[in-house]
Amino acid sequence: MRIMIWCANLISAGGGARLLSNLLPAMARQEDIDLVRLVISSETRFKERIDITGCPNIDIVYFGGSIQSPEGSALLADCHVVYFFWPHGPEYVKVHIPAICTFHDTTVMDFVPHYLTGAVVQQCWRISKVWIDNMTSVVVSSHHVKSRLIEHFGPQCNEAHVVEHAILPSANLTSAAVSADLALRLPQEYVVYPSNVSPHKNHYNLLLAYSRFTESSKVPLVLFGYNTELLHSVPPHWPDHLYIPTLISLMNRIGLRLDEDVYPMGFISDADVIPLVRNAQALVMPSLSEGGGSYPVEEALRLGVPVLCSDIPVMREHLARHSADIVWFDPESPDSIAQALSRLFANYAHYKASAVEGMNDPSESWDDVAKKYIHVFRLAYMKHYGMV
Repeated sequence: MRIMIWCANLISAGGGARLLSNLLPAMARQEDIDLVRLVISSETRFKERIDITGCPNIDIVYFGGSIQSPEGSALLADCHVVYFFWPHGPEYVKVHIPAICTFHDTTVMDFVPHYLTGAVVQQCWRISKVWIDNMTSVVVSSHHVKSRLIEHFGPQCNEAHVVEHAILPSANLTSAAVSADLALRLPQEYVVYPSNVSPHKNHYNLLLAYSRFTESSKVPLVLFGYNTELLHSVPPHWPDHLYIPTLISLMNRIGLRLDEDVYPMGFISDADVIPLVRNAQALVMPSLSEGGGSYPVEEALRLGVPVLCSDIPVMREHLARHSADIVWFDPESPDSIAQALSRLFANYAHYKASAVEGMNDPSESWDDVAKKYIHVFRLAYMKHYGMV
C-alpha cells in the first residue's frame, strides 16, 4: 500500500505535531507499506522535528498548495489512499481516491470562546460536516469524540472508527536535566501545566485557583507552551492576542507575581519537555475540553509524577487505563482546583508513591496504533472500490 498523508495546512504545534512525528514512522514500519508520503507546510519545519533514519519508504514534501493543483495531483497520483491528518480549519477539496480523516476533537463546538460569534461557530460546523460527508472513512481519537460527532452531525457518525492515541508520545525518558538556559529560569520546586493558551485550556480558572492556594509561593506554577511567554507583557504594551490580555489583567487583579508565583516559559524544545515534567512535583491538567486525552498527563504518569486533572468524560476515559490515584477536580470551579492542590500536597507521599507504582502500567505501542490506522485505510480502499 502507498499512503498519502495530506497536511498542507498548519497543524497544532503541540499535540498535533507530536502525534504525527510518532505515527508517520510507525506506519512506515508496517508490513506491505511501500510508501508513506507526507505533504506538509514548510512553516511547520517538520523535517527538523523527526528522525526518519531507517525508513527509506518515507517521503516528506514541503508544499502549501491545493491537492487539486498540478503539483498536488502529481504527488497523489501513485498513492492508494489519502489520509487528511488535520481537517480542523481548511475547506474540504474533492479527491478521487479513498479518503480518510481523523477528527481529533469537537472543541470549537463544545466549548465556544467568548470572542467567537455564532456565525463563526456555524461556519466551523459547516466545514466539519462537509468533511464528514465526503470521507470514505472517519477516525476519532476517543469514544467521547465519537459521541460528540453523533450529537453534532447525526447517526452517520456511528460508523466512525475509534483509534486511541493518548499514549506515551516519546520513547526517550532518559534525559534528566533541562538545558542550561531553561534551568536558570525555573524555580527549584513547581507544579507544571504544559499547554497553549486557548481559552478551553482553562488558564483563567487555574490562575484564580493558584491565587487561593496557600502554598503557591513554595510550589509555584510553571507554564509552558505556545504563547505562554506573552504573559510577561506589561501594560500598556499589550500583546496583539485575543486572549492573553484577559489573563494578564486577571493576574494583575488577583496579585499573582510573575516569576515568583507563576513562571511562563513559552514554547520549549522537545528535548526539554521530558526533564521539565520529570522534575515537577506534580502536573496539573485543568482543560475544559479535549479530544483523545492528554499527552502531558501520559508523560507525567510514565515518569512517576502525580497528576491533578479535570473531571471531564474524555479524561476519565483516558485515565481508566492507569492505576495511579488521580486528584480530580471540577475545572469550572477555581475553588475545586485550589482544594485539589491542597489535597495533593497534604497527602503528597501517597500520591507520589501511587504515581511511581503505576509507571509500568501496560500500554499500546505506536506500532499498535499504526496497525489500527492501516486497517482502516484498507477497509476504506475496499469500500471505495465496492469490494465490501
